[in-house]
Amino acid sequence: MVRKISSYTISLLLCLLIALPVHAQTANPNDKRPVAHKQEKKKEDIPFYPLFNGIDVGIDLWGPGAYLLGSDNLSLEVSASANLKNRYFPTLELGYGRADKGSEDGIHYRTGAPYLRIGMDYNTFYKKKFLHKLLVGLRYGVSSFQYDVENLDVPDAVWGESVGNPNLEDGIWGGSLPYKHKGMKATMHWVEANVGIRAQVWRDLYMGWSLRYKIRLSAKTGEYGDPDYVPGFGTYGSSTVGVFYTITYTLPFFNDKK
Repeated sequence: MVRKISSYTISLLLCLLIALPVHAQTANPNDKRPVAHKQEKKKEDIPFYPLFNGIDVGIDLWGPGAYLLGSDNLSLEVSASANLKNRYFPTLELGYGRADKGSEDGIHYRTGAPYLRIGMDYNTFYKKKFLHKLLVGLRYGVSSFQYDVENLDVPDAVWGESVGNPNLEDGIWGGSLPYKHKGMKATMHWVEANVGIRAQVWRDLYMGWSLRYKIRLSAKTGEYGDPDYVPGFGTYGSSTVGVFYTITYTLPFFNDKK
């Protein structure tokens, strides 16, 4: 008797377990409460851009601004980039860098030469409806230049005469060693990784910041000392960081977004 009751009980429970999901799906068909569904992003939400979407020309304001505020280095730079589907931006940058400065050990450096960079930027905001851009990219840079290196005499605080550079004294005969080499030739190649923002301020006018990490690939310098400054790269070394503040304009006769 007990076995039959247990069997009936188990059968009843199984029937309830099977019937409950079916009842949950069919019960109250007139229930109009909202049901969460996974929504797929419509293709219409992504703006369409043609393959060629304009030419952007820009100028860097950071170099002249830093020079006016007291920097010993001056860089003047212009750039041009093609807008491909608002996603890819192959870029050419041309500039001129100049330095006229002295170091703490009494060495004076002077140089001035053009430089070139080529590379590509990628707009991570290409799916957005607004025209602001968050760009990441790479550059290859090269500069071939000449530079002067010479020691600076130090004036005597008592007698007012020049006493030479104490950092370049002859260990045997005494006195200051002559150190003056002009027109030494150098060439440097480097790569840059950059990230920046370009915000639309009015129609085809944009302004933005970018930060670049520069790594030297190779360098050939003069026999009597390395340069202190490399046009387009910055302070001579294995790596350095650069900051750019640019104003960019999209040429209207190349722009199809009218």
